[in-house]
Amino acid sequence: MANFNNMEIASAVAAHSQISIKKSFFGLFTKVYYKPTLSLVNCIRDYYTAATGHALQQFLLDFQENPSCVEHRVLKMEPDPNGNYCLEMCVAKDGSFIAIQLFRYSMLSYNAVCDIKIFEGHHAALLKQVLVSDHHESL
Repeated sequence: MANFNNMEIASAVAAHSQISIKKSFFGLFTKVYYKPTLSLVNCIRDYYTAATGHALQQFLLDFQENPSCVEHRVLKMEPDPNGNYCLEMCVAKDGSFIAIQLFRYSMLSYNAVCDIKIFEGHHAALLKQVLVSDHHESL
């Protein structure tokens, strides 16, 4: 699980009206909550190969255009620690909120492939079901 303060998407998520941020222990620990359900938001950062990253980019474009068409779609995504695509997600434990952004490594840094996408409700639950693996569920 990634630290919220070290995420590229942290400022956009913090600015969202339905997000509450609580700091403790002199500001060293940060907990993020989704206000409507008071659900804790986990931060996830995974790296993927070029082929998987490109498929993920296409999936996100398809999902944004028509969320219902991906209900039965299965993505085979195995994280690769040396991958040149980086996926950052902030996901509510109950699946009611997800913020996601994809980055690609070029010119010695990770650059955003697309704008941050924020989904709530049923669309967030669908996206969580497809993108968040069982390993991340236990975090």
